[in-house]
Amino acid sequence: MAFAVVFVSHLVPFLGWAQQSELSPYSRYGFGLIGQLQAPAYAGIGGMETTLLSGAQFQPNNPASATYLNQTTFQASGIGNQMQLKQGDTSASAAFGSPGPFGIVVKRTSGKNALILNLSPYSNSGYAISRSDTYDGIGLAQERYEGQGGLSALNVGWAHVFKGSKFVQAGGDSIRIQSNALHLGIQSHYVFGQISQSSTLDIIDPTFLDHRNRFTAQHRSVTATAGMVYDQLLHVRYNDRGDFEQSVSLRMGGVLTPSTNLHSSLVSIDETTQTLGGIPVPLDTAFYSERLDYRARMPRSLSLGSSVHFDRGDGMRIAAGVEYKTSAWDAVALDFAPEMQADGVEWMASESMHLGVQFNPGNPEQRHPTWGKATYRLGLNRQLQPYAINGHQVQTQAITGGFTLPLVGSRSLSRLHFGTELGERFTEAGALEETFVRFHFGVSLMPFFKNNWLIPRLYD
Repeated sequence: MAFAVVFVSHLVPFLGWAQQSELSPYSRYGFGLIGQLQAPAYAGIGGMETTLLSGAQFQPNNPASATYLNQTTFQASGIGNQMQLKQGDTSASAAFGSPGPFGIVVKRTSGKNALILNLSPYSNSGYAISRSDTYDGIGLAQERYEGQGGLSALNVGWAHVFKGSKFVQAGGDSIRIQSNALHLGIQSHYVFGQISQSSTLDIIDPTFLDHRNRFTAQHRSVTATAGMVYDQLLHVRYNDRGDFEQSVSLRMGGVLTPSTNLHSSLVSIDETTQTLGGIPVPLDTAFYSERLDYRARMPRSLSLGSSVHFDRGDGMRIAAGVEYKTSAWDAVALDFAPEMQADGVEWMASESMHLGVQFNPGNPEQRHPTWGKATYRLGLNRQLQPYAINGHQVQTQAITGGFTLPLVGSRSLSRLHFGTELGERFTEAGALEETFVRFHFGVSLMPFFKNNWLIPRLYD
């Protein structure tokens, strides 16, 4: 437990310092872009979180995934982004990076219980927009809109698995195998962070004063996330010598985060300024508002998914799944402060569809010692953000892929993870189109069997 406390104490300031992970004008609204960043293994399958789970990396959004791990696992990741923005004949590009989800699951080898400690991005806001125009009476003026920050999610939880078994025929004998399993998990869902926004009107004629508005919102909310995954063996076959040949299983799962209270500290200030040497100098305050404990609600979120898994005796594995997720932001929109609801923006229910495929090659005698042991992934997703701009909801769609490699030379089950996303973000009005390529890099570290972590050594 002392190790866990030290781990979390170092985790929180680091992610808060490096939260910036989007440079999108669509992140101007509300809490920013929500649910965009995943652990590398799950980014490769379209961001699925319910059933296509891995024994080498846990899914931070689904506590039930922790019991799929083989043993104690520490995982960390980083994300690189390349973005292209286009509006009419104007275009711009940007490249940036940020940390991804990271944490630790404490689990004994072949154990049925797991302790979860994790911190991951929840939403991201980052933009810098400027435009110039000529106005009657004042001449040329420049408008600037800037924002940064985001929210993070801290998870501390517990997971347990219940396993069922049965006897099956294998030649002239019968053997006992696992026929089903129920994975259950629950974890805290503490969302916290700060988002800062500013808008400036800079009139080039020095005889006119300029104007600036600054808005800062600190949010905090705590609830619980529950996850459930059920595995059912549909078919299994052994040969006459008792060797496993093939099996087919069905997996169903869901993740639920109930609605909860949101506590916010909101500070808004309007001021007249004078730009001197390119630096806006405050001259007078036109309006100031400070609300240190504004109460609102965070929405209920629900994910449901299903997948089919085929395993063969030579090591080949294929799994394919589908998933649907929704968050009822429209049901809590009326509780938000007016400062969080920009003109022309309407809060909507967010929805997303995810498709994913995982594949492990067979024929261990012929496959490459590294690439032949890899897990390969492909996925698709389509997401609707909870914001509609002038009646058009912000949409994101992406094609994804990735793979997991064994950490050669570690003599353990440690893995390297890679994921990539190629997608676009837009509205049906077509005012602004974003194209992005996102790269995920991560590692899952598991102890060598002679050096188990967090287990006292015994000496004669």
